[in-house]
Amino acid sequence: MRDFNRTREAVIKGQETGVYPGAALSSGDAGGELFRMHCGFRSYFPSREPMLEDTLFDVASMTKIMSTTMVALLMLQDGRLNLSYPLTRFFDCPPDKGGITVWHLMTHTSGLPAHEELWKRCRTPDAVTAEILGLGLLYAPGTGVTYSCLGYILLGKICEFIGGKSLDILAREMVFNPLGMNDTGYNPADKDNAASTEFSVEINAYKKGIVHDENAWFLGGVSGNAGLFSTISDCAVYAVMLANRGAHNGREFINRDLFNEAMRNHTPGLEEGRGLGFVVKAGLPSSAGNVFPDGSYGHTGYTGTSVWVDCETGQYTVFLTNRVHPTRENGLLVQYRKEVNDMSAKDYREI
Repeated sequence: MRDFNRTREAVIKGQETGVYPGAALSSGDAGGELFRMHCGFRSYFPSREPMLEDTLFDVASMTKIMSTTMVALLMLQDGRLNLSYPLTRFFDCPPDKGGITVWHLMTHTSGLPAHEELWKRCRTPDAVTAEILGLGLLYAPGTGVTYSCLGYILLGKICEFIGGKSLDILAREMVFNPLGMNDTGYNPADKDNAASTEFSVEINAYKKGIVHDENAWFLGGVSGNAGLFSTISDCAVYAVMLANRGAHNGREFINRDLFNEAMRNHTPGLEEGRGLGFVVKAGLPSSAGNVFPDGSYGHTGYTGTSVWVDCETGQYTVFLTNRVHPTRENGLLVQYRKEVNDMSAKDYREI
């Protein structure tokens, strides 16, 4: 019987040594969750509040795979979207953006920059699309990999254009409700139970249930790159679906061929391994750690969140922290997450 003692000790040690104020972790496989824990504090300021089993986390860029990518994959599945569709099908694009396709956005090979302070550059949220499309490309589409939040903001807008609804509604109707992820969504009503992030000058308080990412905040909390809040329980449900290669409760959610295509490394020989939305471990240093084999798939979030699935065993590790509270300057998690993922994988494999 697996006890996950090393995993528990590693997560607690991270909290006690200041890697993060608090954390929650779930580990399991295609058969379901095998281990769950939480520790520490969901907030230090203005008062200390303990981490709870159902604490909401701002999952940051895990939004890309839990919301935007899933909506896009379901639209690919039902024929409303195609990976070869160019941006010109949806937007009025300058000539240098005419060759960018949905595939480029999902594999982060569009050539668009990683990030821009859109909330400072744009007067209104309606100006964001044109602002992104007006930026210079770093390279010709398909010739490099640059992890681009801007590309995923565009992908979210494409999904909205096709679906005729805002991304938060599409994600709830197409992804979260079918999977039973009842506590997952944008702009949560229950802000008191959320893990705090950084101090915001705009609201003169530490953000709590308000998206940490400034671009997503500028866009009303709903964006293709960030904005989603979720609990460890709901993230575990999502991870079990991934471990089942697109199946949920014995039924197909994402069809197997499309799921396999999403988790395949589309960018061999480039800067990093990228599937459709997902990071694919591909012989390079990875946040997955050293035990997860090449071909494993997952994603991280800037606020201190991650999910990884072992492509061989189906074992998953969801690790949620609020490492940006009280400040994003705490970068200790980048290395420490690898240790936690290694302990979880070793405990599962009983190494």
